[in-house]
Amino acid sequence: MKIINTFVTCLYAIKYSENSLDELERLFDEWADPMYLHDFFEENIKDIDMPLEEAINKVKKEAIYLRNKLIELAEKKPNQLNLLFKNLDNSEYTSKLLQRKKASKNWLRLYAIKVEGNNYVITGGAIKLDSQKLMKDKNHTLIELNKINKCRDFLLDEGVIDDDSFQEIFF
Repeated sequence: MKIINTFVTCLYAIKYSENSLDELERLFDEWADPMYLHDFFEENIKDIDMPLEEAINKVKKEAIYLRNKLIELAEKKPNQLNLLFKNLDNSEYTSKLLQRKKASKNWLRLYAIKVEGNNYVITGGAIKLDSQKLMKDKNHTLIELNKINKCRDFLLDEGVIDDDSFQEIFF
């Protein structure tokens, strides 16, 4: 497991193995890949109420929106990722150490760990078709929940408690 810089100031991503893409790049690649999206929607056809092609186009547009929003924040307001990322747990209102966060655009989710201030580490993401269901209710979102928890544990094991310890350990 390795943490790398992304194209956005203060935004980092987990790279789970040496031969894999970092999670941010992997997600944007998948969300732009019509074959990946076709297979995903075929598996989850009962959760959508529109034609397959329309669902694929919807995800592509949402992914473009998220990427552009990240670029906009990097160029104009690099310390404003807090505007995009919200608490993963909707009932959580206080800040805590290495808090689990999500950025969303309709179906799409980017999952991250917030490291003090305005630094975020992307741990994964998903297409979440039913906003009423919990992450543990679907296999593909449960995988992402496990990844965000594993990454939080990894950061804690490495002694990350604030921005200084984050910068010392990884950069």
